[in-house]
Amino acid sequence: MTKIERGSDWRKWDLHFHTPSSYDYGDKSITNQEIIDTLSANQISVVAITDHHKIDIERIQELQRLGKEKDILVLPGIELLSDARGKVPIHFIGIFSENCNLEYIWGQLENTTNIKKIKGEGKEPNQVYCDLEETIKLVKSLGGITTIHAGDKTNSIENITHSLPHGEAQKTEIANQIDIYELGKVDDKDGYINVVFPAIGKHIPMIICSDNHNIKKYVLKENCWIKADCSFEGLKQVIYESKQRVRIQALKPHEKAEYQVIDSVQISHTDFYSQKIHFNQNLNSIIGGRSTGKSVLLGAIAKKLNCDKEVKFNNEDYTKFVNEVVSSITVTWKDGVINNDRNIEYFPQSYMYRLAQNKNNELDKLIEEIVRQDKAKNNLIAEYETYSAENNTDITNKLNKLFQLQDELVKKNTQLKEKGDEKGIRSEIDKLERESKELKTKINISDSELQEYNKLKSETDTLLKLNENLQSQILKLQSLKSKFLINKDLEFEIVALSDSNKDEVRAKYDDLKLRFEKEWQDSIEKISQKNSDEVKANNIKIESIQSSPIYIKGIETFKNNRQYKELEEKLKIQKDKLADITLIKKENEELRLQITSFVSLIKEAHRNYFKKIEEMKNSLDIAKDKLEIKASARLNSQGYKDLLNFGINQQSYQGQSIVNEKIETIEDFFTSAHALFDKLLLNNITLKGGNTNISFAQKVLSTNFFEITYDIIYEDTFKKMSEGKKAFVVLMLLLDFSNKDCPILIDQPEDDLDNRAIYKDLVKYLKNKKKERQIILVTHNPNIVVGADSELVIVANQNGIDTPNISGAKFQYTSGSLENTKEFENSIKITLHSQGIKEHVCEILEGGNEAFKQREKKYDIK
Repeated sequence: MTKIERGSDWRKWDLHFHTPSSYDYGDKSITNQEIIDTLSANQISVVAITDHHKIDIERIQELQRLGKEKDILVLPGIELLSDARGKVPIHFIGIFSENCNLEYIWGQLENTTNIKKIKGEGKEPNQVYCDLEETIKLVKSLGGITTIHAGDKTNSIENITHSLPHGEAQKTEIANQIDIYELGKVDDKDGYINVVFPAIGKHIPMIICSDNHNIKKYVLKENCWIKADCSFEGLKQVIYESKQRVRIQALKPHEKAEYQVIDSVQISHTDFYSQKIHFNQNLNSIIGGRSTGKSVLLGAIAKKLNCDKEVKFNNEDYTKFVNEVVSSITVTWKDGVINNDRNIEYFPQSYMYRLAQNKNNELDKLIEEIVRQDKAKNNLIAEYETYSAENNTDITNKLNKLFQLQDELVKKNTQLKEKGDEKGIRSEIDKLERESKELKTKINISDSELQEYNKLKSETDTLLKLNENLQSQILKLQSLKSKFLINKDLEFEIVALSDSNKDEVRAKYDDLKLRFEKEWQDSIEKISQKNSDEVKANNIKIESIQSSPIYIKGIETFKNNRQYKELEEKLKIQKDKLADITLIKKENEELRLQITSFVSLIKEAHRNYFKKIEEMKNSLDIAKDKLEIKASARLNSQGYKDLLNFGINQQSYQGQSIVNEKIETIEDFFTSAHALFDKLLLNNITLKGGNTNISFAQKVLSTNFFEITYDIIYEDTFKKMSEGKKAFVVLMLLLDFSNKDCPILIDQPEDDLDNRAIYKDLVKYLKNKKKERQIILVTHNPNIVVGADSELVIVANQNGIDTPNISGAKFQYTSGSLENTKEFENSIKITLHSQGIKEHVCEILEGGNEAFKQREKKYDIK
């Protein structure tokens, strides 16, 4: 059966375990088979045999053979007691490779340490004390690693006295030599993380073990998970990646939803060696020389899963080949489902760099998508968009009304002019009244009767004129009854509501609409009726006046006097003109007040495009660690300038000055737009392009020249970052602010980044992000593969004279963990099988050896 290679995976390890070879074992009758069976039942993948001051070679070899049958790796080890430095001796352990020369190692330990006193002096194992530092050096010289008891345990490192200054120094020396701390209980790790490690300047990996002395009573204090191959080399990774490779907890760490993890890809294309490539659920790095099929594999997976991004920009032949491969691969997910519609995120070569350039506002669109993922923020943006559309309509309607008022004012002024000069009319009235008075002295009517008649006549004329105006008002009021104010398209506004909520809102809206419509018409009718009642009342007064004896006498007296009648008619005409002038002047004043009010409202509504963004921008901000997205209002000044160029005739100095005016600030824009508006109202600008004052005013003021924009801040503003830093920040945006859990496929991210961003930012970022989502990336950079501690490395090879593949297939892949190591064997002709993954990394990636050395070096004490 072919081994499925997924690289470093989380498994349960027990690195402190005794057998009946220990002097204090609980039941000496226990068999090796019972030990292996019980470990298997408890899902232990790796166990270290650590008997007291003894390596039972024969037992260990049998346990290794039995363990192999159950997929359990047995590592040889030994538990040692140090000379007492505190109240009781300190226990520490040496663990060795499964492939070590065990006879030699045991011979060295048994004959060069105080263990020799067991044979030579007949001492009991618990009476022998080995020098701590010397024995640790010996274990390491024999190729082993050391662990030491730490935490709240009587035989732990904590029993080194704190009373003398040299005690702390000794503990630091121990920390510098010991590879792993073994905790007595889970809670002890917090004290080490928060106090001890900061003090010694080094993070030492922590494990917890069973320290079992009777397999029949096998109990784990807590599961100890180690992410590595089941090998001694895998255990060594814990030393290099002390924070990433070991966990003490009940459940398997970093488990992702099975439907969000690509399990394997089967390739059957004729150019490829027919094989199934399995993936780790964390970080998978695809490496290889040029044209070895790295990016083809990644791009084909992306295309198979219906990704719409180009695999390589402006390269039709490459794209065509990838599309051919797509039809010959099968993608299987961890839950066993073969599905091509599940979501992934794919970032082809140079994708982050291109996004950072923000061509066609692609970066802006990405950021808005990120912000809109938050429902509350999405609602705010949607509300602003709705407000912008409604404000556009509102300003357009107000402008229409404003220009109607302007036209009406012009008409009223024309009417006022046509009525004549008010001063002249008043002089004419005075003259006609004097002539009327002279005529009246010659008529057969007493002065008191004439005075009373004139009073009644004047009152009648006033009431008749008033009724004329009231009848005009009644007609205008009646026309308002048909102008219903609630006519909003409700369906557009409620499209996002559930069906039940839609029905409820519609019912309420329709009910309110009917009630409002009825109340509106009833109210208009009441106001109309009030005017009609006043007309009736005035008519009653008129009838009363006209039926009075003195009025009848006056009418009879003057009706047959032709000269007086003509004079009265002239006087009435002039008085009517004066009344009309007074009314028109009053209406003009009201029109001017309305115009002033509309101008103010329009300018305020126009400014609100900006103010609304200012009010909401803080609610749109997002921050995660050091990365921030800050919202603000951006003015499309070029759009405004283009509009001016298109609409204003620039043959005059005035037109040129308006178009060429500098717009450097938001306030400059409002000053310019509102001054232009004032000129349009006064008809003081020559326009072109078929524009009228009203149509151009609508374009200037109802158009929203503002949009919500976003600034990116990561240690600096986005504009000030280097191109490489920008690309890295874009990658963070794509991943950190995404609410997706699907796999991430990245092709050569280092192409977009500078070396500092790779080492300082990207490596650290990938180490954290792989805990949340599966990552499959193609890279040429050893710092990414080694520094980010890839769980699985997939090596690609193209067939050649010096680099043959199986059956001469053009492309072949092999995979394994970073700890998968095997020296080059010249006798193995298939390139990918000739050496281990670590050796391939060092050979293929320039600086690979140095990357491994740097990773190991950085854990030295500072």
